[in-house]
Amino acid sequence: MSVASLRITQLSAALIFITLAGGLVLPKVAGFGFLALSLMALIWLTTQRAWLDGQLMALERIFVLSIALFVGIWLLAWWGHGFSEAGADALGRMLRLLLIIPLFLFIRRVDGLDRAFWSGLMAGGLLAGGFAWWFFLTGQTATFDQRVEGATNPIYFGGIALAMAVMLLPKLLDAHSALGQRGLVGVSILMALCASLLSGSRGAWLALLPMMGLYMVTLGRRQMPYWRYGVPIVAGLGAMLVLLTPSIPTSERFAQGFHELWLLSQGTLTEGALGRRWHMWQTAWSALDGHWLIGIGPGAFAQILQASIDAGVASELMRPYRHPHNQYLSALTDAGVLALMALVVTLGAAARRFYRLFFSGLNSTRQLGWAGLAAVTLLAVMALSESIFERNAGIVWFGLLTSSAMGLVHARRRHELSAPSQSNRTQSLSVIIITCNEADRIDACLQPLVGWADEIIVLDSGSRDDTVARARRYTSQVDQTDWPGFGRQKQRALDRARSDWVLSLDADEVISDELKAEIDLVLTPTDSSPGESSSDRGGQFDAYTLPWLTHAFGATLKHGRWSRTPLRLMRRTAGRFTDAVVHEKIVLTTGRHVGHLEAPLHHYSYRDVDHAKAKLDHYAQLQFARRHHRTPWGVAFVKAGFHWIDNLIFRAALLDGRAGWVLSGLLARYTYRKYRGRAALGGDPQ
Repeated sequence: MSVASLRITQLSAALIFITLAGGLVLPKVAGFGFLALSLMALIWLTTQRAWLDGQLMALERIFVLSIALFVGIWLLAWWGHGFSEAGADALGRMLRLLLIIPLFLFIRRVDGLDRAFWSGLMAGGLLAGGFAWWFFLTGQTATFDQRVEGATNPIYFGGIALAMAVMLLPKLLDAHSALGQRGLVGVSILMALCASLLSGSRGAWLALLPMMGLYMVTLGRRQMPYWRYGVPIVAGLGAMLVLLTPSIPTSERFAQGFHELWLLSQGTLTEGALGRRWHMWQTAWSALDGHWLIGIGPGAFAQILQASIDAGVASELMRPYRHPHNQYLSALTDAGVLALMALVVTLGAAARRFYRLFFSGLNSTRQLGWAGLAAVTLLAVMALSESIFERNAGIVWFGLLTSSAMGLVHARRRHELSAPSQSNRTQSLSVIIITCNEADRIDACLQPLVGWADEIIVLDSGSRDDTVARARRYTSQVDQTDWPGFGRQKQRALDRARSDWVLSLDADEVISDELKAEIDLVLTPTDSSPGESSSDRGGQFDAYTLPWLTHAFGATLKHGRWSRTPLRLMRRTAGRFTDAVVHEKIVLTTGRHVGHLEAPLHHYSYRDVDHAKAKLDHYAQLQFARRHHRTPWGVAFVKAGFHWIDNLIFRAALLDGRAGWVLSGLLARYTYRKYRGRAALGGDPQ
């Protein structure tokens, strides 16, 4: 994978720092920085022919595709509703949303940008706080009276300032950093919090509760109790103090909000901010009646709202509004339920990508993961009371924070896995493999293990080819046994292992160099930092899942059920295999914790279509034998059909081309035969 040059790296770092540092207080800086970085990304990706490299993680692919899908659905809705003038006005914003894709694809190729990212967040917090205090203490006024709005409006000024404060938490907790640096981070967090409070932005502060909940199970999980529980407690007490301090704009806004909520609960429609939003939400919901699938079209909500005002049903105070102040409702009204689904998937894929980092062994990458998770969480909550994609500021900050964090995570992960310290694994590893007639594949499986695994154990069950002879070229621990079924045979191999950890492979699997580096990383636990929990010593997890990258029918399949993540790596004493004849699995003992590795395990499951049919038919008969009864053909057909749709559509196997279609059909066929047994093969239906 090509990586950007030093000059490109330096220019990118400068733009990221300037944009994050000055974007909240200097007019046009955030928009200019986002567009400049996106333009650089477009030029570099095109000139380097680096748009597609096949190295995106599954959740990264979903993130990219869902953004493109959201914009595509919106464009179709605009076309379907007659290319309205309001839609033409919004077209620029929608196309700007697409710039998130090249920006992410570019940043992931640039090494060393994380320092500019963290420095920009710190400077941004300091400048936003300084500006807010100047505005407040000197009695300045703006569009919304004494609410600080900076270079945008109070909603985004306060929301992004709060995001910056929470995103910086890993640097405050980093015991490896100098005390002075951590002190500066602490000051920046306090200043950013002050900026948010003085903006009067209520919606952003509603995100504090879910963010602190996520902190407890992610970033705080690795900290000593006084940090893990202290941060949420201090945040909660601080929020209570704010609510009891009437001179702070946010406190005043919350007091007004609570009063409005009480009036709304009594059936009284108010003209305050919440009352107006409630009326707009009701208007949007009513307008959607009968139009859930394709919405009412971009700009149609504004026309309906204006008609409501003209009829005297809505307040004149709502005359300037053009969207329902809820991004989820905006997606529904503009383009229907498919647009809403694409929006939710975009936010969910980004959040899950960041969240899963806390179940990996990537220590420094997790800090960037927290920054991304905090930003996405806050923006997702803000979207409940603000249509973030209906404003340029919302798209710009969503793009800057999510695409930067996502790209930096990828780049940092690459750096962390390539660090030379990973080559000296401190805990021993046994690899266990069961075989039968695998002569054409066993060499590819065993060769990468030689010199890396401490112990290679091969258990063969009566191969009629030269599988055993080939296996003995790589290890002396090759034994032949009878065939008791997949689960019991793998348990026999596990019982022979003597190392600290055990990796279970099948003969049709090949471990990648990247996965070996990641396994070395998690099997080389470091001593806890002074601020980290002692439970982290010796490794945080007892077992790990590994993502399959399936190769079949001349293609690499990245979607569908075959892209799952089986549990294959565990402490030798942490669990055992089930006794299942087929589709066995590892069952861990009580109290064990499971992590997740990200590097691929290459899976060459089927030699060709005929082999796939034979293999799946064999598995289907084994599965049917366990059921002891035959499912009615209609039920079996429905199950097979759902399996086909689930793979092809919901799990996006259609994106794998012809191979995805073929394998989806074969697995649907397997599902039907699993429930029907010999009857599906034309045998005795009884």
